[in-house]
Amino acid sequence: MYSQSQEEEEGNSSSTSSQTLLSHGQNANYKSLDSSYEWNVEVDMKGQVDTGDSTADKFSFSKLMQYTGPGWLMAIAYLDPGNLESDLQSGAVAGCLAMQILSARLGVVTQNHLAQLIRKNYSRSSSIIIWLFTQLAIIGSDIQEIIGTAIAIKILFGLRLWVGVLITASDTFLFMWLQQYGVRKIEVFFMTLIGVMIGCFWIEMFVSKPNIEMILKGILIPQIPSEAKVQAVGMVGAVIMPHNMFLHSALVMSRNIGTKPSESKKKEANYYFAIESALALFISYLINLAIVVVFAQVFYKPGETLKSLPGLYDASEALSRTLGKSAKYFWAFGLLAAGQSSTMTGTLAGQYVVEGFLGAIFKKQWHRIALTRAIALVPSMLVAILAVDNFDTMGEFLNVLQSLCLPTAIIPILKLTASTKIMTKTFRNSRITNIMCWMISFIVIGFNVHLFINYLQELNWPLYAVMFSVTYFSFVVYLIFTPLEIPDTKEAEDSVRAQL
Repeated sequence: MYSQSQEEEEGNSSSTSSQTLLSHGQNANYKSLDSSYEWNVEVDMKGQVDTGDSTADKFSFSKLMQYTGPGWLMAIAYLDPGNLESDLQSGAVAGCLAMQILSARLGVVTQNHLAQLIRKNYSRSSSIIIWLFTQLAIIGSDIQEIIGTAIAIKILFGLRLWVGVLITASDTFLFMWLQQYGVRKIEVFFMTLIGVMIGCFWIEMFVSKPNIEMILKGILIPQIPSEAKVQAVGMVGAVIMPHNMFLHSALVMSRNIGTKPSESKKKEANYYFAIESALALFISYLINLAIVVVFAQVFYKPGETLKSLPGLYDASEALSRTLGKSAKYFWAFGLLAAGQSSTMTGTLAGQYVVEGFLGAIFKKQWHRIALTRAIALVPSMLVAILAVDNFDTMGEFLNVLQSLCLPTAIIPILKLTASTKIMTKTFRNSRITNIMCWMISFIVIGFNVHLFINYLQELNWPLYAVMFSVTYFSFVVYLIFTPLEIPDTKEAEDSVRAQL
């Protein structure tokens, strides 16, 4: 539970601050204190939901409801089609709640999201490279989400894959329409889609009549077969998505805790966001569990080795043969809900990433949305036309690609949240938190090293691959050991005021 200080509350009333922030409307501008980076970033959802005054030292369900929303949008990334396919192939689900909580804390305490803070506290060249990796991860994720939605449309209506890709472009206009009604309406819409996924996938799990004892054994004692190493590494990229941490750090700012929130108000926000994130990820885990169980029943036979790995479209055919014709439609509707929700959150993440790193380069919101969707739609269309028969293999590669991009998001989060200047002494990471999270980071990097070596061996150590791997790991090591370039706050503020 968080601690409470009545003196702080009286001296810094968050309700007064909330009214002040709300009077500025939905769009709050962010200005870098670093005079060499003069730029403004529009945060469309900032401060839309008032959370009121801090409550006493007790849990409040109504207060939890005020903070509920960002974690559920974050959890959607753990339910996208790329993640679902990785579930089918590896039979395991993992999460990284610690990293998501750190992302939320970063947004709450600093009132800036991860992309903005990287831009402010890293050199220009480093921030550009991090942006390129993040954009690459978004593109890889979007390809899976768009193709996954197109596959769902193909199952339901029999349309060609490239036609389905074009139809998914409509989610851009739906998202633009939803945004005008505020963040709460968007959150309700996404929670409804999660409800559709729960209904569809759990109905199929019950129909498949699983062995409960074997499910519990798999949860408590997970195992990774030797032939599933690539899928295991792919799970890291599929489940722990780099751009999801950028998104979560921005979404928490939709809750209005005041222009100058007290320490107790920030602790309250961190407390309820942590609970909400845990609940949302637990629900996503249950959905993924249902998918794993169903396809373990359908595809796996004791004592037999799979000759081929199931893909998203193959899954519908297998379900239809084993669980009845209606099973493939439940699968398709669940897949459609997963694809549509994840493409929209991908659109939102793309907006924050582009403007966080590059500044407000678009005067109108629809220009920004159109660009972020085009970046994903073009390669998705190429995949749909040119690589339709090899999409399942490509999906596995895209999962691994995202795992390679992950260190460029994890390392900045760990360094930023450990900084006293950025997080203050009260909210910076404890020693135990730092040790645990850095251990997770090194495990991820270790997976990447192992994967690179395997690929290099399969390719007979080509020069271009060796050069890329050396460059990549050199940059990762550089991020680990290079200190943040935190600007002097007083000098930066004076410089900004002098220019106004």
